[in-house]
Amino acid sequence: MKRVLFNIQRIFHTTDDEMNAIESVMQIRMLEKNEFLLKENEICNTIGFIEQGSMRLFYESPDKDICNNFFFENSLVGSLASFLSQTPSIVTIAAIEKCEVLLFEYNNVVRLTREYPALKALAAIIMQEQLLMAEKREASLLKDSPEKRFKKLLEEHPKIFKRIPLHYVASYLGITPETLSRYRAKFLF
Repeated sequence: MKRVLFNIQRIFHTTDDEMNAIESVMQIRMLEKNEFLLKENEICNTIGFIEQGSMRLFYESPDKDICNNFFFENSLVGSLASFLSQTPSIVTIAAIEKCEVLLFEYNNVVRLTREYPALKALAAIIMQEQLLMAEKREASLLKDSPEKRFKKLLEEHPKIFKRIPLHYVASYLGITPETLSRYRAKFLF
């Protein structure tokens, strides 16, 4: 059984019927490094969980890409705003490493959450977690110093520098690559 499905079953105590319903609509997609899951202005018709690999969510601008989030194994991945509203996405999502993603189409998610109470509860918890993460990220960018953001990132993802290119991490923290190098020298060596 896939790790994500195992965790759903373990945490939400889903029945075999519910797990069969999930698996019957699940699509597995492999992405190569730098391949897009979603591009800006596309409608996010699928949402998924990363089984293996890492991805980044970023805003494209004429000068540079601005990284807003990283996704790792067991993470929900997709533009939740575009998925829920079925409107064009304002973000782009691309694989940083080779990825295996378990995807669910919009219509299937709507149907499953309507038919299965446990899956409706799962969706509600996912929504709550996504809202909390977005609010914490915004507060951190507005209130915390870059050094404090760096320390928090290390606490949450201690292996990030082994998996994510430094220029993406610098963009995520809102600092220059040079400042990131100074922080790494100060706190990691």
